[in-house]
Formats: sequence, structure tokens, C-alpha cells
Amino acid sequence: LYGYLSVFITYFSFIYVFVNFGTEQVFLRFSVPETKNKISTQKTVLYLSLFFTLFSALTGTILFKHWYKEITINPVFLFFSSLSIIGSTFLFSILRLNSNFVLSQLLSNSWKIGMFFLSAVYLIYSYSDFYLFLNIISMIMIVCFIFYLFYIIKKIQFNFSTERTNKQLFESSFHFFISISSFSLIIFADRFIVEHKYTFEKFGDFFYLSTFFLAPFSIIQSYIGFKQLIHFKTNFIKRDFQRFLKKVILFGVLMAVGLCAITFLIRYFKIINFPFEHYICIIILLLITGIVRLYASSVSAAFEAKTSIETLRKSNLLIVIITVLILLFTFIFVDSIGMITVNIIIVCFLRSLICKQLLYNQIKKEK
Repeated sequence: LYGYLSVFITYFSFIYVFVNFGTEQVFLRFSVPETKNKISTQKTVLYLSLFFTLFSALTGTILFKHWYKEITINPVFLFFSSLSIIGSTFLFSILRLNSNFVLSQLLSNSWKIGMFFLSAVYLIYSYSDFYLFLNIISMIMIVCFIFYLFYIIKKIQFNFSTERTNKQLFESSFHFFISISSFSLIIFADRFIVEHKYTFEKFGDFFYLSTFFLAPFSIIQSYIGFKQLIHFKTNFIKRDFQRFLKKVILFGVLMAVGLCAITFLIRYFKIINFPFEHYICIIILLLITGIVRLYASSVSAAFEAKTSIETLRKSNLLIVIITVLILLFTFIFVDSIGMITVNIIIVCFLRSLICKQLLYNQIKKEK
């Protein structure tokens, strides 16, 4: 059952960052907060977001029910929870642009917080109804989405401008979608490949390890992207950015050392019975993955804030080719979990180098 839960969580984590087809990035890029609770944007972006939210929720539900027939979850609940998760990405961007940073973070993590407390209740009272657990999590997603949707409708006013043409918005959305798609594939590819090549039980172990060791990095990664994109949008200096990258790498290394110390104490005092010592190589690779992802999130924040369409087009071409080639090779020929993780690290690092160099080239030309 833990393997099934891993698939369920991976599905929602994946669609949260993947299937709004880049419209939230277009919104962040071309919308302007005029005053508190007043945002200037384009109607086309809102219409695109609504369409892709409905389309993606329906498509995701159909594919999930087709691929994972073993997981018996109500399709109506699955559809509306998918709709809520996908829609939340756009609501998150609205709150973020409006400087409602606390509310946006609560929205982004509400279902994870709910799952934590629900897991605690299950543990304390020894509940074992797995599918009730899934349905309750789905309800939490739906209720949170509805609450925040009504909050935004009531509190935030939108002024619609025609500064950008529909052609510019469609083109930007397409290229941001390609960029986000390639990044999402890199982030989640190891889980999907391991799930395909191994049993649900083995996948459950890998998911447990990746969650345990990458979750702290993901929190910091999310914070970096969350705060720095807005900062880089108005204040990007190459020298300061390079210093920032060095600090991020150092912080990542220190966090990796801290996680190793915590793991040792957990095993020494027998707090958790999971056999971490059997997966030392995988743990080291996951920690390296975390450091590389912190670096990548910093580069992505600057790239998304400052990139031109021409630069974005070039990066997409190079990154898609490299990502597809390496992931296809991994999917077809690689059977070791360790080597799967190594290849994901390589793709993520190469993507960051490409984005950083193209951004530097763009800034140099603009001067």
C-alpha cells in the first residue's frame, strides 16, 4: 500500500508543477502589481489558464485510472482534486505577485500539511483504511482550492490591459510550457523510471528515501524560486548572482552533512526501523541531487525572470534534445537505481549550465 501511496503523491506533485502549460509563468512575467490587491494583466492569460486547468484535470484523471487500475479511487474525487491542484498553481502565482507570501505558501503546501496531520491521526488511532485516506486528502485539496479561489475573487481586483498581443502571449506560454515540461521530467523521471522497472514495494523504498533526503532541499528550493524570481525581475546583477550561487552550493553541502548526522542519530537510537545502511550509495546520490537542485532552482529563478523569448527558444531546443536523449537511454538501457539517479543529476546540471550561459550571453548583448 505504501507503493500505491507513493504513486498517488507523485501524481499530484507532478501535475502541480507541470500541467498549467506555462500560463502561470506568462502571468508572472507580463502582469504588474499596480497597488496592493490590484493587478494589471491580460484576459487571454486567465482564459488560457482556465482552459488548460480543465483539460489537464480531465486528461490526468483518465490517464491515472488507465495506468493505475490497482489504485481504487473515486474518479469524481480524482478529477476535482486534480482540478484543484492544477488550479492552485495559478492562484499561487496571483498571491505571489500580490505579495501575499504567507498565504501563497499555505496554499501551495496545504494538502501536504493535511496529509501530515491525517497520517498522525492514523498512526495514533491505528486506522488502516487506505482508500479513505486518499479520499480525505482529495477533499482537503478541493476545499482549500475553493477557499482560496473565493478569497482572491473577493480581495484582488484585476485591471485588464492590451499591452501584449495574443500572439506574444501564446508564444510565451508555449515556450514556458516546453521549459517547465523538460524541468518536470528531470525532477520526476527517476520516480517514473524506478516505478516502471521495479515492483511497487521497491518503488516505495526509493520514494521513502527520496522523500526523506530531498524534502528539506525541496523546501529551500521552493523558497529560492518563490522569493528570488520576484527579486531578479527588477534587480539582477551578474556579480551578485554569482556570489549567490556560491552561497547556495555551500548551504546545500552543509544541509547534506546535517541530514547524514540526523540519519546516523535516527539509526543509533532506533527511532525508525528503515535499513538506511543498505542504501548508502543511493543516499549519497540523493544528497548530491539535492545540492544540484538547489543550484538549478537559483539559476531557473534568474532565467525565468530575465529571459527573452529568443533566449528561451534556444534553451528549450538544447535542453529538450539533451533531456530526451539521456532519459530515453536511461529508460531503455539502465537498470540500476544508482545509475538512474546519476543520469538525472547529469541532466539537471547540464540544464542549469545551459540556462546560465544563455542568460549571460543575452545580458552581454543587451549592454
